[in-house]
Amino acid sequence: MKKLIITFLLLISLLCMANAQVTKIGGGLTYGSGFHFNNETGLEADLLRSPFAGIFLTGIYELSLPVHISPSFTYFIPRTNNLNMAGYNALSTRVSAMMFDLNGHYVLNSLDRFEFYGLAGLNITFTKIKWLGTLPSSGTDNAMGLNIGAGTYMKITEQFDLYGEVKYIISKYDQLMINAGILINVDWLKKHENSDL
Repeated sequence: MKKLIITFLLLISLLCMANAQVTKIGGGLTYGSGFHFNNETGLEADLLRSPFAGIFLTGIYELSLPVHISPSFTYFIPRTNNLNMAGYNALSTRVSAMMFDLNGHYVLNSLDRFEFYGLAGLNITFTKIKWLGTLPSSGTDNAMGLNIGAGTYMKITEQFDLYGEVKYIISKYDQLMINAGILINVDWLKKHENSDL
């Protein structure tokens, strides 16, 4: 797991030092269809359900039109699962998840106010489960996967864009994700940072 994190951070560092130019940064809310911890099925599967809602941070690096690189970090709000069935003691778990993505955007249509793109990239998902109760225990798992999807930016003002994205993660923890948020136009800020002088 440490090797995966170090590799991912190294890739991000190389991107920042390359000829890429940071054009937008931002974040927002995310919703995922979810998964079961360790892909377990059966009676206890409801106890292993992952969280659905979370927040994300992202950046857009423009390499050269029409290609952008977009690293992102997503944190899901931990989900508490309960199971109460006749003949069983009440069981509870808390499942948490976070993920790192490194996507490439191919801009299909760049208009004055709208930009549409297709995306493909890498995903690393980290998940943790904690069994609550009289004998608490915990476990962790991670998985690498591929992202595929599409998204759009819609210019609200010169400084801000609305951002929407739909992607499917193909991995041990398959899920559909929808992201929506606001991006700050870094190029505009750089051009106008000294305009008051």
